[in-house]
Amino acid sequence: MRTLFLAAFWGAACLYAQSLDIPITVEETAGMARNAEPVTFGVPLPRGVVREVAHLRLYNSQGQVIPAAFRVVNRWWDDAQTQVASIQWVHVDFFADVPAQGRAVYRLRNSRAPEASPPARLRVETGGGDVKVDTGPLQFTVHRNGPFLDAPGCGGADFLLRSDERIYKASNWKDSQLEIEEENPLRIVLKRTGSHGWVDKEDRALDYVLRIVAYAGQPQIRLIYSFINRQGRTMADFVRLDGLWLQARLETDAPQMRIEQLQAEPRRPGWFEAGPIGVGLRWFWQLYPKSFEIRSDRTLRLALFPETARPQNIYTGVAKTHEMALSFGGGNLSAQLDYPLYAVAPPKWYTRDTRALGRLVESSPEAIRPEYWPLVQKYDRWLSACRDAVLAKRDRGYEFEGRRLDEYGMLNFGDAVHKLIRNDQRPDYGIHWDTEYYDFPHALFLHFFRTGDLKSLRTAVEAAAHLADVDISHYEAGKDCPGAARTGPGLNHWTRYSNGVFISSTSWAFYKNEGLFDRYLLTGDLWSRDVARMSADWGICYNGLDLQSNTRSIGHGLFAMLKAYEVFGDKKYLDRAQWIVDNVHAWQDGDVEKLRALNRRVVWDPQFKGGYSHQSWMYGIALEAMAQASQTLARPEMPGYMRRAADWIFGNPREWDPERRIFRNAPVHSVMLTPGLAYIAETSGEKKYWDVALESFTRQTEAGELTDRLKLFAQLFRNSQRFPWYLSVEGPPRFGGGMEQTRRRAPVGR
Repeated sequence: MRTLFLAAFWGAACLYAQSLDIPITVEETAGMARNAEPVTFGVPLPRGVVREVAHLRLYNSQGQVIPAAFRVVNRWWDDAQTQVASIQWVHVDFFADVPAQGRAVYRLRNSRAPEASPPARLRVETGGGDVKVDTGPLQFTVHRNGPFLDAPGCGGADFLLRSDERIYKASNWKDSQLEIEEENPLRIVLKRTGSHGWVDKEDRALDYVLRIVAYAGQPQIRLIYSFINRQGRTMADFVRLDGLWLQARLETDAPQMRIEQLQAEPRRPGWFEAGPIGVGLRWFWQLYPKSFEIRSDRTLRLALFPETARPQNIYTGVAKTHEMALSFGGGNLSAQLDYPLYAVAPPKWYTRDTRALGRLVESSPEAIRPEYWPLVQKYDRWLSACRDAVLAKRDRGYEFEGRRLDEYGMLNFGDAVHKLIRNDQRPDYGIHWDTEYYDFPHALFLHFFRTGDLKSLRTAVEAAAHLADVDISHYEAGKDCPGAARTGPGLNHWTRYSNGVFISSTSWAFYKNEGLFDRYLLTGDLWSRDVARMSADWGICYNGLDLQSNTRSIGHGLFAMLKAYEVFGDKKYLDRAQWIVDNVHAWQDGDVEKLRALNRRVVWDPQFKGGYSHQSWMYGIALEAMAQASQTLARPEMPGYMRRAADWIFGNPREWDPERRIFRNAPVHSVMLTPGLAYIAETSGEKKYWDVALESFTRQTEAGELTDRLKLFAQLFRNSQRFPWYLSVEGPPRFGGGMEQTRRRAPVGR
């Protein structure tokens, strides 16, 4: 029977591969027509359908094959039917044409049609530590040592940093490295790494990673520059930032000018003309303070941190990324920077058509059973309203210690204020940030995948940028294990909220990185990939599974390991997921000897035998992660252990009220438990767990209580967006009855 099934499956897969036809929509929202704008996008593919990219083609709306470059991102690692596993995600580079405020629909297909030639030949020549690039209309040189760039009309480009009356330059560091990171007929990515060095070429201030991106036929260069503080001996050490700027020498005269953006208002565009050269910075006013200057001696300065701004301490482990563009053909690239085009597939393709995101279903009347569709619609309206309330807080601002604060700024944008504590002699007074609690960007990416909502996608990209730079420690003083999450809510972003001690997380309670994987998979952002890998590796080397106090550590750890294995394919992540499950099961069994052998950090508490801890609201993220791990690891005992954990909650009168059928401990978080309880019902056949899940989901959706807190948004919607799968046409059929059926419920907790 299995042989017949596989034969039928592969026959269908081969047929599907021949007819692969994915609509890819590009929408213009800035009101500016886009012509041949470079776009990189990621799209998932179904298991077993495509094994190589040789026959993938991109078609325009006229049915013509257009130039595109394809590269494999990852594979379905458990697709063992052949020696080459099928592709799960692929990245595509192409040039988009979209009318102002319009849409263009492209088609991604498997085809034997000839490939389209690129608009120009991209020539690359290496030698003597330099890389020369010819895009057709533009020729420039990137250097491994000294100033990093020489281009027409603009020479000696360098990054300069002022700290404590010293000037450090990227060109002064003797051990800089340069590599071609990616190259195809349409695009090249060069990566230069090093430090900002003093004149002695020994002392340094901050490290950096600089990516230089160029495109065939395009007279532009993109710069993605990240600085990182890896210099501290303790987490409280810092580099005082008194100034940081991109500097170059213009070859011709240009009008002198100076523009400063020292606060969010006024909201100036980040595009400037320097004679024949255009210079731009993404999120110019959002990441204030910033400035742009052309001096009388033809010096061009784009200040990522102006010398006129109040100094900023860059603490150990902090990074910050800026994205810039240089135009050499007279084109204004401001829309490309501030309103980049996203090429996206339909929600159904991300969800049911490919199953690349697991049990996630698109929000549509075709996907959801008719009796539940009004409920799902109301749920999505609730989610969108909460998201908009979170964003509205940015502009509303705060008054604190005699000055007005907002949620913009170089180290703030993408995060949100959790609370303010005035100076009352306690060590934790100051501004507490939500630190992307519960992976806020991932919750937004899930909403985009389900609905196609571009506002959620753009907000998720902003939040993921903050997560990558500020909310994950890029260096651990005294340890060879970077990548820890910052504690949350973060006091001034990087100190502990309870005592003001400078420290990164000592547990997985605040661990989060799925949003970084999402951004990489969807947009090809290489910095997000690098930080996601670093963060995942931290989870390998650090035993922070503090079950007795942070049940959510189970979920955060499993989500990270499962996603890292999915994207990178390294078995060490899968083994680590197994280790987490082993810890949890030994904990539930009260097997102290096994716990000691697995993880000496865990201190078993007999009152929790069978369960996790006394905080039922944390069970939501743990149970959902255990459900995903159960499906991936295929360990038959896992559903039973999950059921025992749920029974512990329902058997505890301090946690569960059987009369009112609500969770006493933080009932606002009940919606977090819904997908985990539904999985327990599915695997056990016990409908009572389903009843609680559906009642909780319905109750909170109907109430639609609005929140403008980033942390609470992530708690409410990080897990619960997977519950509608159980309301879908694909959900378990035994739970397919109408709402009236669920009222005839079995007692729970008695």
